[in-house]
Amino acid sequence: MSLPMNLLFWITAGIPILFLLVVIMKFGWSVSKAAPVGMFLAGITAVYVYRSTLPALCLEAGKGFWNAATILLVIWPAVFSYELSCESKGFQSIRIGIQNISRHELFQILILGWIFPSFLQGITGFGVAVAVGAPLLLSIGVTPFYSIVIVLLCHSWGATFGTLSLAWEALVLQTGICGEVEAKAAILAAILIWAFQITAVLLSCWFYGKWKGIKEAAPAICILSLIMGGGQMSLAAVHSVIANFLPTAMALGAAFFLSGTRRYQKAWYIEDSPVMTRKTQENSKEKEMSFHQAFLPYYILTGITIFCLLIPPVNRLLSRWSLGFSFPETVTGYGYLTTAEPFFSPIKPLTYAGTFLALASLISYLYYKKHHYIRSESLKVIWKRTVHKCMPSTVAIICFIIMSKFMGSSGQIYILSQGIVSVLGRFYVIVAPVFGILGTFITSSNMSSNILFGNFQKAAAEFLKISPSITLALQTAGGVLGTSFSPGCVIMGITTTGYKGEEGKILRQIIPCAGICAVIFGFFAYLFLC
Repeated sequence: MSLPMNLLFWITAGIPILFLLVVIMKFGWSVSKAAPVGMFLAGITAVYVYRSTLPALCLEAGKGFWNAATILLVIWPAVFSYELSCESKGFQSIRIGIQNISRHELFQILILGWIFPSFLQGITGFGVAVAVGAPLLLSIGVTPFYSIVIVLLCHSWGATFGTLSLAWEALVLQTGICGEVEAKAAILAAILIWAFQITAVLLSCWFYGKWKGIKEAAPAICILSLIMGGGQMSLAAVHSVIANFLPTAMALGAAFFLSGTRRYQKAWYIEDSPVMTRKTQENSKEKEMSFHQAFLPYYILTGITIFCLLIPPVNRLLSRWSLGFSFPETVTGYGYLTTAEPFFSPIKPLTYAGTFLALASLISYLYYKKHHYIRSESLKVIWKRTVHKCMPSTVAIICFIIMSKFMGSSGQIYILSQGIVSVLGRFYVIVAPVFGILGTFITSSNMSSNILFGNFQKAAAEFLKISPSITLALQTAGGVLGTSFSPGCVIMGITTTGYKGEEGKILRQIIPCAGICAVIFGFFAYLFLC
């Protein structure tokens, strides 16, 4: 391979990403408008600068369509489930139910915006936590903007060891680390992730009521964060598969216990909180369901997921069927090779998050119809609203992922990263988390980010003669930071809440926090090496 390592190649490699950041954050473009242009720029650069061939780009587009399909098969059922709850007046019942469990408004927000989404992230991932959590916050009076921002911040800490450690296992398999290096990387990553979890929750309380909100929520944050973040750190090196799921399940139980304490049972709220939009609820003359009936889709989702994923014999049986496609190797005019994929990015349909969501939605629909919470003609209305919300998201996700494939197969990602290492030398560890963020931003997946940059981070450590455990921990911790504002997760939030056209506002709210955390993580890693 003889890719030119010069300023022109380095600058052109970053053009698609810089374009997206500028037009979305500065000029307020929607992601559905920006993504096709970003994809086009990446393709033009790949062909005319990096000497990719059109057949090679067609193959990469095929990979992108397949990866996008695996995400869209989660988004569409998630949005359908949301519309089902809206049509059946389920969110009104959830609002009343949560308010009966605890009259403490900020604690309600923590349950629906942090604890429950974290639990969902532990077992499903793929943006389900955002798709479910944002509309739940909306149902108790949180504004659409903060419904999205709070869930994005508070669920993302589970992006490495959540989904039964899918992203972490991908990093381990991609880099081949094992033994002491793997254990040290897992513990260091868990510590950094725990720090971000606390930061994200404190920031959400700050949004709600500044210091008064932080002070009021502090006892619950200490207890629940210790269970989740501390539990994950304890399990990360010894049993990564349940390192996130088990602590979040315990925290969910602890949250309901805390809701019965004197502090969080009392009626408490901040009158002029910018997070809330309190409206007088009209009394409905229609038949109202109970809290548990309204929560039925999420009970079913949790039950199906636990049954299919955590019972070994069942999981082994259902995991036998995998679906994937074969792609040949490609090579650019500069000799940059993309290896053949005999079974590219396979999914297991019977243990897939989208399947679980679809089943939960179908069973809930049949139940609500039987008990007359929705009418027979409601299905057409629900589906029409689902299509209306999902079409822009579908375009954006397909284009984003194809863009990342173009950049990866042409060598743009390689040149971008190698140039940074060459310039920074040992100071590279300070910006190492940025690659995790970058990978997650362009692929909307910490798992994909770890696959994309894992070997590069390991090679950078070897070049700098430091332990790979440091750069790999920074990589996946950066991926967690990137998850808090990745396009896929943002799209989940805006699609399920109907808050469209303000993606740039969401990014401007979250990126400074993620960026500061990335610099702090990298700086402490650098001090550790000195």
